[in-house]
Amino acid sequence: MEVIYNGNAVELQKKERKVGGEAPAVKVKMISGEQKVIGMMADKVQVMITLPYGNSFSKELYSIVNKHKEKANIYFFSPEAFTREVDDGFATIDFEGFCSKFGVLIDSSVCAKSAFIIDKEGEIVYIQIPKDLDDEFNLDELDTQIQAAIDFKRKGHTHENWMGV
Repeated sequence: MEVIYNGNAVELQKKERKVGGEAPAVKVKMISGEQKVIGMMADKVQVMITLPYGNSFSKELYSIVNKHKEKANIYFFSPEAFTREVDDGFATIDFEGFCSKFGVLIDSSVCAKSAFIIDKEGEIVYIQIPKDLDDEFNLDELDTQIQAAIDFKRKGHTHENWMGV
């Protein structure tokens, strides 16, 4: 997949992820210093947002994060320190490994702007990658998709139900 970076089309590095695919597990060090393994099965929906610049975190995106942060784990990745206040336990500048595994790495200094929603079973249910690093997310769509992932109830037996846990 290509994105526009500094007016030029660049190919994103590593594996391209698809909706319906299993999210890879990634170990990252949060700004708080805590090490986390994210991207696999979890007790909450996970939203992974990559931002190419520290100032890419808009007021509108911040509003959506605050709306959903109680029912979803929302993580932020950027190569630069964030200019907006972020939860240090859910934000990192340790972006390269995550961006490489999720297929949104441009090079060792920058990543594409992207949003991945991962359901509780560890499956990617939504991806948004704006074509230009300077473009904003489709925030209405992102907000709707986060809520849909939170509200989704899997039919049939889950592993936990089958095991009688």
